[in-house]
Amino acid sequence: MAKKGKLTQYPKDESERPFRPKKYKQFFLIVCEDETTEPCYFEQFNRQFPEDTLYIKAVGTGRDPKGVVKQAIEEREAFKLECCKEIDFVWAVFDKDDADENQTKIKRFNDAFEIAKQKQIQIAYSNEAFELWFLLHITKVEKTKPLSRQEIYAKLQSQIRKSAEKYSDYIYDHEKPKQNRIVEIINEIGNEEQAIKKAGKLIDYHRNKKPIEANPSTKVHILVKELRDWIGNKKKSI
Repeated sequence: MAKKGKLTQYPKDESERPFRPKKYKQFFLIVCEDETTEPCYFEQFNRQFPEDTLYIKAVGTGRDPKGVVKQAIEEREAFKLECCKEIDFVWAVFDKDDADENQTKIKRFNDAFEIAKQKQIQIAYSNEAFELWFLLHITKVEKTKPLSRQEIYAKLQSQIRKSAEKYSDYIYDHEKPKQNRIVEIINEIGNEEQAIKKAGKLIDYHRNKKPIEANPSTKVHILVKELRDWIGNKKKSI
């Protein structure tokens, strides 16, 4: 497990683990709405699994919720052929974002959950944005007050600036993921254990609401906790 509830920090020059499908015992596929930040965040967990035990493949799509789930189905089949075995775990990660803007988007958002259930794909949604998960690493979020995407971005930037002098002029620009270094910074200053607890409380508070109405909330913590449990179990077994 990560020490003191924080994500493990990884050396910038650490080489990627080579992918040798036949060597791995299990496979974890995570298909994300975001094309850069989210895949980067999830693939870092690969470095914590004992060699050749479980491999995580994270794919960015740039698609809406229904599109993410449909691509997850396609990616599972392609990954299955690549690995020559069934894919053990498949997750779709997407945001509510503007899904409630009109009836067409509402339907596509709801369809994502229905299709995922039919195709045995787990969902880690965020209402309103994935960055809420990062924000929970460094501050509390009022569960009764809905947060827009832009408000989440602003709070994230503000809290990072307060965290240390070296980040006093930090600018979070969602459109420039490589420059904002958000995964690296959250790994450094954030508390994952606290984020999991906070996210759980938000879900409990909104438990009688539909996902499209449950603002603010995120289920990314469920996926992260599952990854952490697998990391712990794999290390105990060797």
